[in-house]
Amino acid sequence: MIEKVRKNLNEGIGITQGQYIVLGLSGGPDSVSLFHALRLLQQELGFYLISAHVNHMYRGEDADHDESFVISLCEQHQIECHVLQKNAEEYAKETKMTVEEAGRAIRYGFFRKILTEKGGGFIATAHNLNDQVETILHRIIRGTGIDGLVGMSVKCDDIIRPVLNIKRVEIEKFLNDNNYPYCEDKTNKQMIYGRNRLRMDLIPYIERGYNSKFSDSLIRLSNSASKDYELLNEITKETYDQLSHAVKGRIHIDLAGFNNKSLGLRHRLIRMAIGELQGNTNNIQYAHIEKCVAICKQRETGKRIDLPNNVAIEIAYDEIIIKSKAEVKDFEYNITVGESVFIAEINIELLCFETKKTDIEKKINKIAIDYDKIVGNLKVRNRRKGDVFTPLGMKGTKKIKDFFIDEKIPREHREVTPVITDEKEIIWVAPFRMSDKYKIDETTKRIIVMEIKED
Repeated sequence: MIEKVRKNLNEGIGITQGQYIVLGLSGGPDSVSLFHALRLLQQELGFYLISAHVNHMYRGEDADHDESFVISLCEQHQIECHVLQKNAEEYAKETKMTVEEAGRAIRYGFFRKILTEKGGGFIATAHNLNDQVETILHRIIRGTGIDGLVGMSVKCDDIIRPVLNIKRVEIEKFLNDNNYPYCEDKTNKQMIYGRNRLRMDLIPYIERGYNSKFSDSLIRLSNSASKDYELLNEITKETYDQLSHAVKGRIHIDLAGFNNKSLGLRHRLIRMAIGELQGNTNNIQYAHIEKCVAICKQRETGKRIDLPNNVAIEIAYDEIIIKSKAEVKDFEYNITVGESVFIAEINIELLCFETKKTDIEKKINKIAIDYDKIVGNLKVRNRRKGDVFTPLGMKGTKKIKDFFIDEKIPREHREVTPVITDEKEIIWVAPFRMSDKYKIDETTKRIIVMEIKED
């Protein structure tokens, strides 16, 4: 087993001297076996081992016993140990997660905090080959696609799994041969959890009655799917780079180009964009992707799908926009001529100054107005319901809502558009159009320039 872990660290993970490995040490046989393997290899390979244990506080005395065991084990072998006590059931209620999701969030948040304090490295988990089989079978039962068949990987970002290709029976032999003690979690043998039923009931049943090497077959399926996934991902990435670009934390995809691709590729492009936006595609199901692809085919501007994890997909004329649903708060700032105003809500700076120049450079984000036509104080705010103004070149008023529609300005831009006003009416819907009433003419004596700058 040691030789396999050494090979995984060197070849599959690429561990380098001076790196830290934070091991999630529960006290169970899998994590204890990895603890000893890493402990024995750390001097040879030049990394630093740190153990981290989370007591989720819902197994009473058993959880306290595991915590004490881990502390004692680390003290015995002089390995740095960090312990966190946090009630996963209470946290699950607070965050509206399942207890399993809450426990995972607590653990990985704790592990990453330690890793950040050390300056970076890897988080090691003790998932083994049997866990991989259970993961793949669980996904098949839920109706996974090729991506789900790939299962877990030995290395994924900052998470490493150095015993992923090692069977549980080999792990147990390593522990027994070396008389390494460990803890037994009683819940692992209770049929109340889906994973336990797979391990204790379904897999043995299939192996007895249908295929004695069923686990090996699932691993072969996973390895084959992994190769297909790699190819599909390359094709998707190439198309994604051609059709998409990021603007202010949003993903924009060319709508016509997207609709010209095969259905399978369109599904993958949407999933890739969501992953690019939020770093993962957790809780994004096949049905969600289907709905997104459907509204893209309809090409109806303004159509929108709200997805889990605060993600929204919207059609805006000739583009698909994938964005977070964070709403812009109402804002209003006073403007003083000669000073700049920073609008924190939309990350924009507004410059306002008087000038004697008459040949002002024309820019989309800059206007020049007649100072003496301003009534009272100047303000900048976001749009309000019922806003109207007189667009440059017109005589009558127009609702800003209608102006946005006529100018084909995407909804996402409308919410972050600064509106400059005096105490009477709107001067500028920036940067799209200023009011005709404030334009410079032959009677103008004083000029104010306004300019918006985006960070």
